Amino acid sequence: CSMPMTAPLARSLGVLSVTQLAQLGWTRDDRRAALASGRLVRVRTGWLARTDAHVEVVAAVRSGGCVACTSALRLHGAWVPTHLVRGHVRRARRGDRRPSGCRPFGPTPAVASAIDDVETAFRCALRCGTDEDIVVLADSVLHLGLATLDALERWSTHAPARIRALLDRVDAAESGLESMVRLRLRSRRIRVRTQVRIGRRRVDLLVGDLLVIECDGAEHHAGWEAHEADRERDRALTAAGYTVVGLTYRQIVEDWPAVEEHLLQLVRRGAHRASRGTR
Repeated sequence: CSMPMTAPLARSLGVLSVTQLAQLGWTRDDRRAALASGRLVRVRTGWLARTDAHVEVVAAVRSGGCVACTSALRLHGAWVPTHLVRGHVRRARRGDRRPSGCRPFGPTPAVASAIDDVETAFRCALRCGTDEDIVVLADSVLHLGLATLDALERWSTHAPARIRALLDRVDAAESGLESMVRLRLRSRRIRVRTQVRIGRRRVDLLVGDLLVIECDGAEHHAGWEAHEADRERDRALTAAGYTVVGLTYRQIVEDWPAVEEHLLQLVRRGAHRASRGTR
Protein backbone atom coordinates (compact mmCIF):
# COMPACT_ATOMS: atom_id res chain seq x y z
CA CYS A 1 0.00 0.00 0.00
CA SER A 2 1.55 3.31 -1.07
CA MET A 3 1.21 6.50 0.91
CA PRO A 4 -1.33 9.09 -0.31
CA MET A 5 0.20 11.97 -2.25
CA THR A 6 -0.84 14.35 0.55
CA ALA A 7 1.19 12.43 3.14
CA PRO A 8 4.40 14.50 2.68
CA LEU A 9 2.42 17.73 3.18
CA ALA A 10 0.53 16.32 6.16
CA ARG A 11 3.83 15.12 7.61
CA SER A 12 5.42 18.57 7.20
CA LEU A 13 2.41 20.15 8.92
CA GLY A 14 2.60 17.63 11.72
CA VAL A 15 -0.54 15.44 11.61
CA LEU A 16 -0.57 11.82 10.42
CA SER A 17 -2.80 8.80 10.82
CA VAL A 18 -1.60 5.65 12.50
CA THR A 19 -1.72 4.00 9.07
CA GLN A 20 0.54 6.65 7.58
CA LEU A 21 2.97 6.35 10.47
CA ALA A 22 3.10 2.59 9.93
CA GLN A 23 3.92 3.20 6.27
CA LEU A 24 6.82 5.32 7.47
CA GLY A 25 8.09 2.41 9.56
CA TRP A 26 6.63 3.34 12.94
CA THR A 27 5.64 0.42 15.17
CA ARG A 28 3.04 0.43 17.95
CA ASP A 29 5.85 0.61 20.48
CA ASP A 30 7.32 3.64 18.65
CA ARG A 31 3.99 5.42 18.89
CA ARG A 32 3.55 4.60 22.55
CA ALA A 33 7.04 5.87 23.35
CA ALA A 34 6.46 9.11 21.40
CA LEU A 35 3.15 9.68 23.21
CA ALA A 36 4.68 8.94 26.61
CA SER A 37 7.57 11.34 26.01
CA GLY A 38 5.29 14.10 24.72
CA ARG A 39 6.83 14.17 21.23
CA LEU A 40 3.41 13.27 19.82
CA VAL A 41 -0.13 13.92 21.06
CA ARG A 42 -3.31 12.04 20.23
CA VAL A 43 -5.70 14.19 18.20
CA ARG A 44 -8.44 11.54 17.97
CA THR A 45 -8.57 7.80 17.62
CA GLY A 46 -6.12 6.74 14.93
CA TRP A 47 -4.53 10.19 14.46
CA LEU A 48 -1.43 11.69 16.08
CA ALA A 49 0.25 15.08 15.87
CA ARG A 50 3.48 16.80 16.79
CA THR A 51 3.21 19.41 19.50
CA ASP A 52 4.05 22.10 16.90
CA ALA A 53 1.54 20.85 14.31
CA HIS A 54 -0.41 23.29 12.16
CA VAL A 55 -3.37 24.52 14.24
CA GLU A 56 -5.90 24.43 11.37
CA VAL A 57 -4.94 20.87 10.43
CA VAL A 58 -5.20 19.67 14.04
CA ALA A 59 -8.64 21.29 14.38
CA ALA A 60 -9.92 19.66 11.18
CA VAL A 61 -8.78 16.19 12.22
CA ARG A 62 -10.08 16.66 15.78
CA SER A 63 -13.51 17.50 14.33
CA GLY A 64 -13.58 14.12 12.61
CA GLY A 65 -12.37 15.10 9.15
CA CYS A 66 -9.56 16.69 7.19
CA VAL A 67 -8.66 20.10 5.78
CA ALA A 68 -10.53 20.35 2.48
CA CYS A 69 -11.66 22.52 -0.38
CA THR A 70 -10.05 25.96 -0.67
CA SER A 71 -8.30 25.61 2.70
CA ALA A 72 -6.50 22.52 1.39
CA LEU A 73 -5.67 24.20 -1.93
CA ARG A 74 -4.06 27.05 0.00
CA LEU A 75 -1.91 24.62 1.97
CA HIS A 76 -0.85 23.07 -1.35
CA GLY A 77 0.32 26.54 -2.40
CA ALA A 78 -2.58 27.85 -4.48
CA TRP A 79 -3.60 31.52 -4.33
CA VAL A 80 -6.87 31.67 -2.42
CA PRO A 81 -8.98 34.80 -1.76
CA THR A 82 -9.07 35.74 1.91
CA HIS A 83 -12.78 34.99 2.32
CA LEU A 84 -12.13 31.37 1.26
CA VAL A 85 -8.97 30.68 3.24
CA ARG A 86 -9.97 29.04 6.51
CA GLY A 87 -12.44 26.61 7.99
CA HIS A 88 -13.12 24.21 5.12
CA VAL A 89 -13.35 20.66 6.45
CA ARG A 90 -14.47 17.40 4.84
CA ARG A 91 -15.70 14.76 7.27
CA ALA A 92 -15.84 11.01 6.91
CA ARG A 93 -19.12 9.26 6.21
CA ARG A 94 -20.59 7.58 9.26
CA GLY A 95 -22.99 4.79 8.41
CA ASP A 96 -25.69 5.92 5.98
CA ARG A 97 -25.55 9.55 7.04
CA ARG A 98 -24.31 12.14 4.57
CA PRO A 99 -21.05 13.58 5.93
CA SER A 100 -21.12 17.20 7.10
CA GLY A 101 -18.79 19.91 5.83
CA CYS A 102 -17.47 20.33 2.30
CA ARG A 103 -18.41 17.72 -0.29
CA PRO A 104 -16.87 17.22 -3.72
CA PHE A 105 -18.76 16.75 -6.93
CA GLY A 106 -18.37 13.12 -7.94
CA PRO A 107 -16.93 10.29 -5.84
CA THR A 108 -16.21 11.07 -2.21
CA PRO A 109 -12.98 9.38 -1.08
CA ALA A 110 -12.38 8.20 2.45
CA VAL A 111 -10.58 10.60 4.78
CA ALA A 112 -7.12 9.02 4.63
CA SER A 113 -4.94 12.10 5.15
CA ALA A 114 -5.17 15.20 7.31
CA ILE A 115 -5.21 17.33 4.13
CA ASP A 116 -7.13 16.50 0.97
CA ASP A 117 -5.23 15.98 -2.26
CA VAL A 118 -5.47 18.68 -4.94
CA GLU A 119 -8.08 16.82 -6.98
CA THR A 120 -10.49 16.27 -4.10
CA ALA A 121 -9.94 19.80 -2.82
CA PHE A 122 -10.66 21.27 -6.27
CA ARG A 123 -13.80 19.15 -6.68
CA CYS A 124 -15.02 20.51 -3.32
CA ALA A 125 -14.18 24.08 -4.36
CA LEU A 126 -16.38 23.67 -7.44
CA ARG A 127 -19.30 23.35 -5.04
CA CYS A 128 -18.25 26.00 -2.47
CA GLY A 129 -16.88 28.81 -4.64
CA THR A 130 -18.54 31.51 -6.73
CA ASP A 131 -17.95 31.56 -10.48
CA GLU A 132 -15.10 34.03 -10.01
CA ASP A 133 -13.60 32.02 -7.16
CA ILE A 134 -13.51 28.88 -9.28
CA VAL A 135 -11.72 30.55 -12.18
CA VAL A 136 -9.25 32.28 -9.84
CA LEU A 137 -8.45 28.96 -8.15
CA ALA A 138 -8.13 27.14 -11.48
CA ASP A 139 -5.76 29.86 -12.74
CA SER A 140 -3.54 29.42 -9.70
CA VAL A 141 -3.55 25.61 -9.80
CA LEU A 142 -2.53 25.72 -13.46
CA HIS A 143 0.12 28.40 -12.98
CA LEU A 144 1.74 26.44 -10.15
CA GLY A 145 1.72 23.21 -12.12
CA LEU A 146 -0.49 21.47 -9.55
CA ALA A 147 -2.68 20.24 -12.41
CA THR A 148 -3.13 20.51 -16.17
CA LEU A 149 -6.21 21.91 -17.88
CA ASP A 150 -7.05 18.37 -19.01
CA ALA A 151 -6.95 17.25 -15.38
CA LEU A 152 -9.19 20.13 -14.24
CA GLU A 153 -11.69 19.26 -16.95
CA ARG A 154 -11.60 15.61 -15.90
CA TRP A 155 -12.06 16.53 -12.23
CA SER A 156 -15.07 18.67 -13.17
CA THR A 157 -16.91 15.90 -15.00
CA HIS A 158 -19.57 15.47 -12.32
CA ALA A 159 -20.19 19.21 -11.83
CA PRO A 160 -23.14 20.94 -13.55
CA ALA A 161 -22.54 22.10 -17.13
CA ARG A 162 -22.61 25.76 -16.02
CA ILE A 163 -19.66 25.15 -13.71
CA ARG A 164 -17.74 23.04 -16.24
CA ALA A 165 -18.05 25.91 -18.72
CA LEU A 166 -16.13 28.20 -16.35
CA LEU A 167 -12.91 26.41 -17.30
CA ASP A 168 -13.17 28.08 -20.72
CA ARG A 169 -12.32 31.33 -18.92
CA VAL A 170 -9.12 30.04 -17.30
CA ASP A 171 -5.90 31.88 -18.18
CA ALA A 172 -3.28 30.50 -15.72
CA ALA A 173 -2.57 34.00 -14.37
CA GLU A 174 0.39 34.47 -12.05
CA SER A 175 -1.72 36.20 -9.40
CA GLY A 176 -5.27 35.76 -8.22
CA LEU A 177 -5.63 39.54 -8.25
CA GLU A 178 -4.86 39.54 -11.98
CA SER A 179 -7.50 36.87 -12.47
CA MET A 180 -10.10 38.93 -10.61
CA VAL A 181 -9.44 42.10 -12.59
CA ARG A 182 -9.33 40.23 -15.90
CA LEU A 183 -12.65 38.49 -15.26
CA ARG A 184 -14.40 41.63 -14.06
CA LEU A 185 -13.27 43.75 -16.99
CA ARG A 186 -14.12 41.08 -19.54
CA SER A 187 -17.58 40.81 -17.98
CA ARG A 188 -17.94 44.49 -18.96
CA ARG A 189 -16.85 43.56 -22.52
CA ILE A 190 -13.51 45.28 -22.18
CA ARG A 191 -10.65 43.67 -24.10
CA VAL A 192 -7.84 42.88 -21.72
CA ARG A 193 -4.68 40.79 -22.18
CA THR A 194 -2.55 39.27 -19.42
CA GLN A 195 1.22 39.15 -18.91
CA VAL A 196 1.97 41.30 -21.96
CA ARG A 197 5.55 42.14 -22.92
CA ILE A 198 6.21 45.80 -23.70
CA GLY A 199 9.79 45.98 -24.85
CA ARG A 200 11.83 44.26 -22.17
CA ARG A 201 9.13 44.72 -19.59
CA ARG A 202 6.17 42.50 -18.76
CA VAL A 203 2.97 44.02 -17.39
CA ASP A 204 0.16 42.26 -15.55
CA LEU A 205 -2.74 43.45 -17.69
CA LEU A 206 -3.07 45.57 -20.81
CA VAL A 207 -6.39 47.10 -21.83
CA GLY A 208 -6.46 48.00 -25.49
CA ASP A 209 -3.14 49.49 -26.61
CA LEU A 210 -2.09 51.80 -23.80
CA LEU A 211 -3.84 51.18 -20.46
CA VAL A 212 -1.56 49.16 -18.17
CA ILE A 213 -2.93 47.70 -14.94
CA GLU A 214 -0.54 46.38 -12.32
CA CYS A 215 -1.92 44.30 -9.44
CA ASP A 216 0.32 44.81 -6.43
CA GLY A 217 -0.35 42.11 -3.88
CA ALA A 218 1.84 42.57 -0.81
CA GLU A 219 3.24 39.05 -1.29
CA HIS A 220 4.95 40.14 -4.51
CA HIS A 221 7.17 42.77 -2.91
CA ALA A 222 10.45 41.56 -1.47
CA GLY A 223 11.22 44.99 -0.01
CA TRP A 224 12.03 48.55 -0.93
CA GLU A 225 14.29 47.59 -3.82
CA ALA A 226 11.52 45.65 -5.55
CA HIS A 227 9.05 48.47 -4.88
CA GLU A 228 11.43 51.05 -6.34
CA ALA A 229 12.03 48.87 -9.42
CA ASP A 230 8.27 48.71 -9.99
CA ARG A 231 7.92 52.46 -9.75
CA GLU A 232 10.85 52.99 -12.13
CA ARG A 233 9.13 50.70 -14.62
CA ASP A 234 5.89 52.67 -14.21
CA ARG A 235 7.69 55.95 -14.94
CA ALA A 236 9.28 54.48 -18.06
CA LEU A 237 5.90 53.24 -19.32
CA THR A 238 4.31 56.63 -18.64
CA ALA A 239 7.10 58.37 -20.54
CA ALA A 240 6.44 56.02 -23.46
CA GLY A 241 2.80 57.12 -23.61
CA TYR A 242 1.10 54.45 -21.51
CA THR A 243 -1.40 55.12 -18.75
CA VAL A 244 -0.41 53.03 -15.71
CA VAL A 245 -2.85 52.15 -12.93
CA GLY A 246 -1.50 50.30 -9.90
CA LEU A 247 -4.04 48.44 -7.79
CA THR A 248 -3.60 46.98 -4.30
CA TYR A 249 -5.20 43.89 -2.81
CA ARG A 250 -7.57 46.03 -0.74
CA GLN A 251 -8.68 48.08 -3.74
CA ILE A 252 -9.42 44.98 -5.82
CA VAL A 253 -11.04 42.88 -3.11
CA GLU A 254 -12.75 45.50 -0.92
CA ASP A 255 -13.19 48.63 -3.04
CA TRP A 256 -13.82 47.27 -6.53
CA PRO A 257 -16.90 49.38 -7.45
CA ALA A 258 -14.88 52.61 -7.11
CA VAL A 259 -11.89 51.09 -8.93
CA GLU A 260 -14.08 49.78 -11.73
CA GLU A 261 -15.71 53.18 -12.22
CA HIS A 262 -12.26 54.81 -12.46
CA LEU A 263 -11.13 52.26 -15.07
CA LEU A 264 -14.36 52.68 -17.03
CA GLN A 265 -13.83 56.46 -17.08
CA LEU A 266 -10.35 55.94 -18.53
CA VAL A 267 -11.77 53.65 -21.21
CA ARG A 268 -14.57 56.08 -22.06
CA ARG A 269 -11.95 58.81 -22.40
CA GLY A 270 -9.99 56.61 -24.78
CA ALA A 271 -6.93 56.35 -22.56
CA HIS A 272 -6.52 52.75 -23.73
CA ARG A 273 -6.32 53.61 -27.43
CA ALA A 274 -3.31 54.56 -29.48
CA SER A 275 -3.74 56.60 -32.63
CA ARG A 276 -3.79 54.43 -35.74
CA GLY A 277 -0.39 55.68 -36.86
CA THR A 278 1.35 54.80 -33.58
CA ARG A 279 -0.02 51.34 -32.90
